[in-house]
Amino acid sequence: MSSHRGDILVVDDERDIRELIGEILQDEGYRVTTAANGVQAREAWRQQVPDVVFLDVWMPDIDGITLLRQMKDEGLLTHTNVIMISGHGTISTAVEATRLGAWDFLEKPISLNRLLVATERALKHLKLARRERQLDGQRHWDSELIGKSRAMQALRADAERLARYTMPVLLLGERGSGRHQFARAVHRQSPRKERPLLVVDAQQLNAEKTHWLGQAGEDGALQLGELARVNGGTLVINDIHRLDAEWQSTLLGLLQDGTLKRPGTEAPMQLDVRLFGLSDAPLSHHEDFLPQLAQRFDLTTIEVPPLRQRLDDLPELVEYFTDRLARTQGLTWRPFDISALNALRLHSWPGNLLELQNLIQRCLLQGEGPVTAEEVQGLLQAPQAEPTAGAIDTSLPLKAAREAFEAAYLRQLLRETGGNMSETAQRAGLERTHLYRKLKQLNIDPKAP
Repeated sequence: MSSHRGDILVVDDERDIRELIGEILQDEGYRVTTAANGVQAREAWRQQVPDVVFLDVWMPDIDGITLLRQMKDEGLLTHTNVIMISGHGTISTAVEATRLGAWDFLEKPISLNRLLVATERALKHLKLARRERQLDGQRHWDSELIGKSRAMQALRADAERLARYTMPVLLLGERGSGRHQFARAVHRQSPRKERPLLVVDAQQLNAEKTHWLGQAGEDGALQLGELARVNGGTLVINDIHRLDAEWQSTLLGLLQDGTLKRPGTEAPMQLDVRLFGLSDAPLSHHEDFLPQLAQRFDLTTIEVPPLRQRLDDLPELVEYFTDRLARTQGLTWRPFDISALNALRLHSWPGNLLELQNLIQRCLLQGEGPVTAEEVQGLLQAPQAEPTAGAIDTSLPLKAAREAFEAAYLRQLLRETGGNMSETAQRAGLERTHLYRKLKQLNIDPKAP
């Protein structure tokens, strides 16, 4: 990733003005692209999404307000702040520009100080907005790699090492073992830390290509896809081995030349993104996976061990989750006594860290005072993972029995995933929309299963 301070697009039909603004901003460490008219401006922002656009109001082919409206229609204003510039602006023009989403309005002649201040303010606001979106998209815990075991020490060293590079990384391990935390730990220590980190399921990408890549409208305008907002950041793909052939080819092109091919247009978009893939096995083991893409991911493989293989980390993990849940959810803080920790060590943890977090949350909800072994054992034993033959109610019709099983199954999954709908849908093999419908049909509240 380059070290420039931000990508700037200057759109003005007066050559002297756009070159002067471009030279000043380049001297300040920004990467600048210029456009003399609306057609060139559209080509520029569709090729590379800018952080800030300086847009002249009055131009001979397409006026700035019309161009601003096109930016809004294409979704550019989610990722870009636009500063309008005009030699003879009016209040009505400024009001219309603000209504459409312009960040600021400068009048010519533009002073050097105003230009630099407006640029810095626009970039600062953009970074804050990106950080808020990133925090909104995070899972139940952040990028901390908790534990003193040798395995965790090795993972922290790997994260620090990989943060210096940009190659794709394949993360192997069981669900809930901490693969997402590892990807976030790398991102947090890398030069990309101020840019977004986005987690997406392979099945979502397969089902919603236009949503993620963008699509051409009837007028030829291309609306930006969701992936545009991760430019300069990190993309984490769950179950990457489930990507269809079209997406595999798209990712290979992205890794080869840094461009993203989009439906309905021949012009590729530049996209600077670090890729992490989560899988159950090396991608070369999957026969339907593109060999060239598999080789690139398999070259750097990190295996995150399950919780049952690093039980020495339980005291630190329990303390971390207890403090975090008490602080973020307002729950009563409770210590785990020695007998409770010993009871935790005897469990096999099929749900790994997600299951542990869910159990601690239930302990904090149950009362006050130290958590005991009896309390832990009671929560671990109920409900049963699967019914015994004697527990099956054969008095029910098949449809009712199936619904009862589905309800128990989904409640257990929601408990193990801490109510995380994406994780629950993946483990159940369902689309998220189908899962929502099923939960509503079974009258299950995902937040309190």
